[in-house]
Amino acid sequence: MSESTGGLTAAEARELLARAESLGATSTNAAAWPVAAMFTSLAIIGSLLMIGMHIVLVTGYGAALLACSVGAWAAITASIWPMFQKSTKAGFTKRFLTSLFAYFALYVVALTVGAIFFRDGNLWFYLPAGIALGVVGLAAAFRELRA
Repeated sequence: MSESTGGLTAAEARELLARAESLGATSTNAAAWPVAAMFTSLAIIGSLLMIGMHIVLVTGYGAALLACSVGAWAAITASIWPMFQKSTKAGFTKRFLTSLFAYFALYVVALTVGAIFFRDGNLWFYLPAGIALGVVGLAAAFRELRA
């Protein structure tokens, strides 16, 4: 920038605009990683919890309390966490809510079916349920990274 005249030349203005555009793109690209990490964490938690449910049901401990408390904590954390994010990509709210509702709908269905039909545990139910939760969570993470 020219200090003596206080104005910008056309080349300097283009350079500053290019730098500003680059910073904006970097900021929104970096915004996808925390959301992807959150959905990856939900995928891991849900998958492990389904296997844990089977183990707890077979051994006779309080599986329902475990599943409900972990599910409630994950839902609260997943709902509050995005409020602290400063920059997001276009369409973030719709993608995030769609993915979050899909994940927790599947979680509730898996818990309900497991509680009604497999009270004593059944690895052939809880293993696919865990895999399904993992797939939905990871799909949500990759969806945010690709956006």
